Amino acid sequence: MMRSVDAVFVHLLALLMALAVPVNASEADSACIDAVSYLALDPEKVGVDSNGAPALGAYERISPDGRFVLRSFSGARLGEVSLIELPADTGGRLAVFRTPLSNEAFPVQGTWRYVVDVDGRHFRLADVLRQQERAEPQFQGGMRGFYAAAAELTGVRSDDKSLVWIRSMSWPQGGRSGQGTGPLQVRTLGVRDQGDRVDVVSDSGPQFICGARGSSDGGVYTLPMISVDGLEFSAIPINPRVGQPSMRVYGLANDALAAAHPCDLRVDLQAAPGKAVFGFAGSGSAMLAYTDNASVYFVDRHPALHDQVFRVEDTQTQVLASAFPGLTRDGRIVFGANWKECTSRGTCLDRAGYVVADPYQNKDYRQQLQRLGLAPDKACITRRDVLQERQRFATQHRLKP
Repeated sequence: MMRSVDAVFVHLLALLMALAVPVNASEADSACIDAVSYLALDPEKVGVDSNGAPALGAYERISPDGRFVLRSFSGARLGEVSLIELPADTGGRLAVFRTPLSNEAFPVQGTWRYVVDVDGRHFRLADVLRQQERAEPQFQGGMRGFYAAAAELTGVRSDDKSLVWIRSMSWPQGGRSGQGTGPLQVRTLGVRDQGDRVDVVSDSGPQFICGARGSSDGGVYTLPMISVDGLEFSAIPINPRVGQPSMRVYGLANDALAAAHPCDLRVDLQAAPGKAVFGFAGSGSAMLAYTDNASVYFVDRHPALHDQVFRVEDTQTQVLASAFPGLTRDGRIVFGANWKECTSRGTCLDRAGYVVADPYQNKDYRQQLQRLGLAPDKACITRRDVLQERQRFATQHRLKP
């Protein structure tokens, strides 16, 4: 009889231990990520710069799940453009991939279905990751040249629901000379992606935009960036007839085949920082983030906040952002930077890599929301949020999580 009771007890204990594993895992997944974390690059993989620190690129773009960085000016070790794979946790390893792309290549934002060379060739992200420099383009089209940007349109008016709509933006110059400022153009493509074949079935052609704003903005802009849904853009009018040059956000047409775009003014940051990039919309408008004087700032566009700016907090020493940031679908801010990692003994090492920040844990942001009696979209970004976005992105691109 005692043996039977012991056997039942052992069985129940084993069952309880088995049940405890997912509970503990669930608790860990529901925990907040670090408010700020640092992912250092390995100089053995990426090479070093003139100061001996791991080499950072420039014009870095962050995938919607925060897993990949499309990095231009990667240096002799990795070629002109590389893809850096970031781990889900700070203890994980970074991986690097070569690409067939030229400097200033850019992703189709929102999905990263394609990454685009400056000559308009569109490559599947999955092909580049698997085949690296041997990847072949799927089609060619859209705006070309340095400083181009593109996004996959979502929720737009279109008669053909089977098409993928891609809106790109650039200055009109096709070459590299003269880039920097100019009138803006957009171009919208409708492509039918059948897996083994991609056909361009609709093309708006290049369209000059914002002509109606000449009386207030003038006709010359710089540092344009399209939003992740293709329905807004940010840019600085160089010679505005009203006010001083400042980073502003304008609206684009919610129509795949629009003949004109409203360019209606939605935000004026009253400052002229680096490129202002867009996050994904939460309960309200999408956040903005930008780099200014080697620091990163973000803006919650809630009307009650009046476009107030908050600085990403540093936990390391002498953190210097090297390029404009990116925002993930779950809200993380990711950017390349150099920093000094110092020990309690006062010795410091030069590091370079990527900083990941949770804006919802930013102290100044929280205090301001509390003063205004507002509730944030979420208390923090959790590990579960991160893992879910990585899984979503991996499933979409048929990658391993």
